[in-house]
Amino acid sequence: MQCSGRLQDAAQLCERALAMQPDHVDAMNVLAQVLQQAGQHGHSEQILRHALHKAPNHATSYVNATSVLNAQGKFDEAIDLAQEGMRRFPDNKLLANNLAVNLDAAGRYDEAVSLLQRRLKASPKHAGGHYHLGILYRKLQRIDEAVGHLREAAKLEPRNLQALTALADCSLRLKKPEDALPPLDAALRLSPYHVRALALKTVALAGTGKVEEESWLADPNRLVQAVHLSEMGYSSDEVRALNARLSSFASSHPSMRIDPPENATYNGAHSGNLAGDDQPALAPLRELISHALKRRRETLGAEDAAHPFRRALPPAFALHLWAVQLSSGGNMSPHIHTDGWLSGVYYVDVPEVVNDPGAGQAGWIRFGVPLPEHAMALAPLNRSVKPEPGMLLTFPSYLWHATVPLPVETQPRLCYSYDLQPRPGPIPGPFGIA
Repeated sequence: MQCSGRLQDAAQLCERALAMQPDHVDAMNVLAQVLQQAGQHGHSEQILRHALHKAPNHATSYVNATSVLNAQGKFDEAIDLAQEGMRRFPDNKLLANNLAVNLDAAGRYDEAVSLLQRRLKASPKHAGGHYHLGILYRKLQRIDEAVGHLREAAKLEPRNLQALTALADCSLRLKKPEDALPPLDAALRLSPYHVRALALKTVALAGTGKVEEESWLADPNRLVQAVHLSEMGYSSDEVRALNARLSSFASSHPSMRIDPPENATYNGAHSGNLAGDDQPALAPLRELISHALKRRRETLGAEDAAHPFRRALPPAFALHLWAVQLSSGGNMSPHIHTDGWLSGVYYVDVPEVVNDPGAGQAGWIRFGVPLPEHAMALAPLNRSVKPEPGMLLTFPSYLWHATVPLPVETQPRLCYSYDLQPRPGPIPGPFGIA
C-alpha cells in the first residue's frame, strides 16, 4: 500500500497499529516514511526522533531520520546523527551512504571523500560508492580521478544511467568528446529519451565533428518552433491586455524567489509551479500551449521515424508551468529540462533593448549553448531568437538553451516557461491524447 501511492491509507493503518502498540518502532518508521513521501518532513522527523528515544539501538531509525533531515536541508544535524548511528552500527551501508550524502550536501567534501575511500577499501565492488566518489571528485575538479570511479561504477552496474551520463560529462570536461560517446550510446540504449544523455550527445557529436549526426539529432533551426497568439485570433490590443494581466500575476506571486540555487536564473526571480492555479489569465496561455502541442504533433511526421524525439511522443502529459522575471544584468545560464518531452517559453514583458542592433542580442534566447565546462573548439549548432510579446517557442527538452545577459539599468524581461512531462496514460485536460 505504501508503494502503490495510497499514502493516506498507509498512514491510517500505521496510526491504528501505534494506537494499539504505542512503542512499536517499526510502525513508527513506516509511518515516518509515508509522511516523508507525502512531503510532511517535519512530522516525519518528530516521529523518528521519538522512535530513537524509545529504541536508540534501532538502525533503521537512524537511516530514516538522516534521510528526512537531508530532505529539509538540515545537513549538519543529519551528519551528527549519522555519526552517532555509525558508532553503534559501523557496518551499516545505508547509514554510511546517508552520512556521505549529507557531508557532500554540507560542502564538507574532503570528509565525504575520506569516508567513501574507507568504505570502498572495505567493499571495492560497491558501485554506489564509486559513483558518489566520482561525483565528489568532479566537484573538486579532480576530473581524471572522477572518470576512474565513474567508469568502475558503470562497469559494476551497466544499467546505471547516472554513472553513464556522469562519465560522459567528465569526458567532455577533459575535452575528450570521442570518449563521451560510448557511455552515452549505452545510456540511450537503456533509455532512448534520456534527456541528459541526449543533451550531452549533441555536445559530443559537435566536438567530434560529426555534423550530420548532430544536425539530425539537435538542429535548432529545425527543432525550435514558434507560434503566436495572433494565430488564435488575438488582436495586438488583446495580446497587450492579456500580457499585462500575466505580468501582474507573476510579478506579485508569493512563490517568486530571487536566484533559487536549483535553477539557472541569475539576477532574476523564479516562481513555483503555476499549472494548477485558477488565475483566469492563465487560461489563454494554456490554450496557446495546447495549440503549440497540436502543431508539434502535426509536424512530427516530418522527422525520421528513428528520431528519439518522434519515437518518445508520450500518450499523455502533465503541464509544469512557471514564470521567470530577469532584471538588470540578469540571464539564464545554459541548461536543459530533464523532466520534459517538450519545453517552451512564452514572452510577456520584453525590454526595448532586444531591438537594439548594437546590444549584442541582449535578452535574446540562444539554443545550442552548452555548459562553459563543455566548451570545445567545435561548437554545437546554434540559433538565436529575439523575444516578442505574444510569441511562444517550443523545443525538445534536451536542447541546450540560455539567454544573453541583459544590460544593467534595463527594463525587466518576463516570460512563462513550461514542460510537458510524459505520463503513461490519459489525464484530464488538453494535454492528454488528442
